[in-house]
Amino acid sequence: MNYVIKNVSSKQELEKTFDFYKMIFKGMPHVDVENPEYSLEKWEERMKNHSDLMLYASLDSEVIGIVFGRINDNNSITVGPVAVHERYRGSGAAKEMMFLLEERAAHYGINYISLGAVESAERFYSKLGYKGSLLIQSQIHSIEQLLSLKNKYKVEFTNIYDGKVSQVCLELTEPDRDLQKEYETAFPGCYTQMMYRKNIGAIS
Repeated sequence: MNYVIKNVSSKQELEKTFDFYKMIFKGMPHVDVENPEYSLEKWEERMKNHSDLMLYASLDSEVIGIVFGRINDNNSITVGPVAVHERYRGSGAAKEMMFLLEERAAHYGINYISLGAVESAERFYSKLGYKGSLLIQSQIHSIEQLLSLKNKYKVEFTNIYDGKVSQVCLELTEPDRDLQKEYETAFPGCYTQMMYRKNIGAIS
């Protein structure tokens, strides 16, 4: 397949890839609920200095896939959104963009990459060498409440995101759907998602 991977380097390209993102993830919380980290304006700001971390695959001038990365304050990159049009999944476009992003991240001195995965993409990230964990989030429940549900997994970290979202992250080697359902039943309104992380070595 003769797709081409490009950097998002103009407002026109950004708007085109952003429309693709909204189409693919329509109905997901981070699209339908206003989140400044995922806003068009925030990506336009990032594009000024790090357009090489905002990748898209193009086929016949149409966007068929995207991989966006943003640098955090702690020498890490959060990847997302990652998406490929259903007609082109299995083409290798997502894998190629992920590896290219990792290579460029290493040149920035980045130590590790993290991302959240929809259920259908979990095996894809595992195959790329990413280690899984389960993130439980709630704006209603406290960290203490979320920790009160006993399970067999080690707590990787706890956090209050944006001053209002309680987060508990558990170390899992594989997804545990029963545990996710247990959390979502015990704490109505909480949200669970598999997170993936990969340590990378900076290139000198």
